[in-house]
Parts: sequence; C-alpha cells; structure tokens
Amino acid sequence: MANLFSYDFRYDDNEHETETSEAQKEVEDRIGRVYMRLVDPQTLPLGGEIDDTRHRLLRAKHEQFINDSIHGLSSVFTVLDSSRPWIPFWCLNSLDVMGSDIDDRLRRHTTDTLRRMHCPSGGFRSDPWQLPHLASSYAAVMALVVVGGEEAYSVVDRHAMYRWLMEMKQQDGSFAVHTGGEIDVRGIYCALVIASMLNIMTRELVSGCAEFIARCQTFEGGIGPYPGVEAHGGYTLCGLAALEILGCTDVLDLGRLAKWMCVRQMPFEGGFNGRTNKLVDGCYSYWVGGAFPLIQKALRRSANDDYLYERPALQRYILACCQDTRLGGLRDKPGKHPDLYHTMYCLIGLSLSQHYVGVDPAHEIADKSSVFSVPARMMQWGAVPARSKIIGARINILRPVHPVYGISFGPLAQGIKYFYSLPPLAELLV
Repeated sequence: MANLFSYDFRYDDNEHETETSEAQKEVEDRIGRVYMRLVDPQTLPLGGEIDDTRHRLLRAKHEQFINDSIHGLSSVFTVLDSSRPWIPFWCLNSLDVMGSDIDDRLRRHTTDTLRRMHCPSGGFRSDPWQLPHLASSYAAVMALVVVGGEEAYSVVDRHAMYRWLMEMKQQDGSFAVHTGGEIDVRGIYCALVIASMLNIMTRELVSGCAEFIARCQTFEGGIGPYPGVEAHGGYTLCGLAALEILGCTDVLDLGRLAKWMCVRQMPFEGGFNGRTNKLVDGCYSYWVGGAFPLIQKALRRSANDDYLYERPALQRYILACCQDTRLGGLRDKPGKHPDLYHTMYCLIGLSLSQHYVGVDPAHEIADKSSVFSVPARMMQWGAVPARSKIIGARINILRPVHPVYGISFGPLAQGIKYFYSLPPLAELLV
C-alpha cells in the first residue's frame, strides 16, 4: 500500500448497488478528497503519491478538547450517565499516551470521583442506585492505574472486587456484565484485566474462560461475543487479550484468525473496519490494530517479520482523516464529530502502529501455572525502537502502549508493582 494513492483501490460492487455499497462509496468519496489534498502533483501521472511528511498530530488542540471535557460536558452527554467511569479513563489515558501533563489536582479529582462510584459489595457504578458493571469497573480500575499512587490504588477493595467477580462468573466460563446482565467475551476480558491487575487471579475465577472464548471463534476466523454470533473486531481483541493473560492463545485457530484480521484493513482508506462489509472506523485502530501484536506473539513471529498489516497506512488514516482540525479531538471518520471514546482509541491505535511492541520468542516466559507468572508474562512485553515506523513529524510520536491493557508501560508497571506486593488470593492457577 505504501504511500501510493489511487482510486483503483476503491470498493468494487460488481455493478450490484446495495445500501451497503452506496454507504461505502460515500465514505470513500470523503476520504478521497482528504487524500487528494496531500498528493504530490508531480506524481499524478504515475498514479499519485501522498506526501506523508505533512502529517501532524494536533496535540495542543486534542489536549484542549480533553481538558474542556474534563471540566464540563453539555447536556447531550446525559446518555453517558451509566458510563461515567469511562470518561476519566478516556480523558486521562489520552493525555498520558500523548505525554501531556496530568497535574495533581486532576489526579485527586479523578480519585475522589471514582471513590464515590465504588460499590462496597465490589465493582464500580455511576451512581448509588445503579448496579456495578464489569465494563465500568474495568474503566475505573484502569483510570486509577493511570492516575497512579497509593491513594488511587487503595480506592479498590480487592477482596470485595473478587467476591463480586465470582458472583458474575457463569458455569460455562463466561461472566455476566452485571447481575442479570448479558454474557459475552467482553465480560471475560474486563474480569481478567481487573483480576490480573489487582493480583486477585484464582483457579476458580479463570476456570472455563479459555474454552468459552474458543467456542466464540467463527467460521470466518474472528471472535464473536458468544458462540454462534458473527465475528467482530472488538470482541476479537477482547478474546485474544484475555487468552494472552491466561497464556493459552493456542486454543484458537490462529491461521484463520490472522486471515480474518488482515482483511479488516481497508485497501483505499487504510483504516480498519470491525466486521465484514462494514465501514472504516477510527476506533478499530485499537480494537483491530491492537490485536496484531497479540497474534504476532501467538504465531511466534519476530520483530524482523513485522506486523501483518500496513502500519503507515493506518497512521495516515488517523492523522489525515480522524483529527478534527477545528475542535480538536479525534473521530470515527471524516464528516463525524469528535468524541472522547474515539479520541482515546485512535490515539492508542496510532501508538501501536508507530511502535513495534512485542515479546522476543527466544525469551518468552512459558510458565502459566503460578499467579506470579501473570505479571511476569505481561511485563515481558516491550517496544523495539529499531522497528518503529513513524510517518510525519517527530511531534507525532506517542508513548508505547501495552496491547492487552491499552495503557502506556509506565503506569502499568507501577500498578503491577504495587498490587503484586500485596498477598495474592491464591498462588496456583492450574
């Protein structure tokens, strides 16, 4: 794909127009106009090449967009009331990945806010009259890890969290996202991220999780939310990351999974879609792009092999098409409004496409029986500077991100160091 631009890469509907193909053409028209402005005119006779030196990450605008959101959202955001723990996670993680300053006042405010959302019986919720939710609990725990420090870490009652997770645990290995709630791979991912972060992994907690995820792999190769349902980028990342925590990605048909992941990158746009015959979306820069380091390790490919997708093409899509140059923040695609969700997932997807993050197959930790093998295996991940691929200005470089946890290595390492200095609930996982 390189930096070649050509309308020959557009979707071909074979002269059978559908609602789907018309929507795809409309998106390609918008993105084509963006890319044409970046084409070097002298290269047009040869097909056109995009001048990638012109790409700039609009850091100051994104910081302002995030800080404005922290200090007050308009009434239209009442729809996010039940998802309030996500807002500090989206905001703080975006700032951290950009290397922006998170001052002490903001750290204290975030800690105090999430403390009020902590449920005494375990888990996090937006308000006292709402049920604790696995997704909200995941967001709250990760936000506290980004904040860092004992005051933030101590917000979580580890023993209450474990008891609540076990209440959500189902006999088939899955987790309900709340009492009486839906069951899907997302619940397993949230539960295992929380448990592996807080040092509350036990044999009973992880029992059956890998087998449930394996049953969710579809004939296409990707992973669906539960058995028998269409494969989806978000559930694929969740399933693969959960298996990485467990140390058993080999329960999947990895070749079929890799093929499905590869065809998620759109040949004209450069970004990813989340399902077959769906439109490109900036958030899949992480929900699909973040799965490539995981499949790389699962297939025991080295840094010399590189990832199985075109990294510069994804960066080009994010920098050229997903940034709102007027308001700041990042978005799904041209024509859409920026929001905190897409801002964070575009940024961590951009980071993972810039840095080669992986594990050296020759030094991979094989043990998965001890609870202490979990942090050891998670922290063997790291960025390989010699394999970075960064388009545009040096200002575009972001902090490397761990593909399982979606946060940078600094706060992740500090959080793991703190929680694994506390007594584990069990020492063996098998």
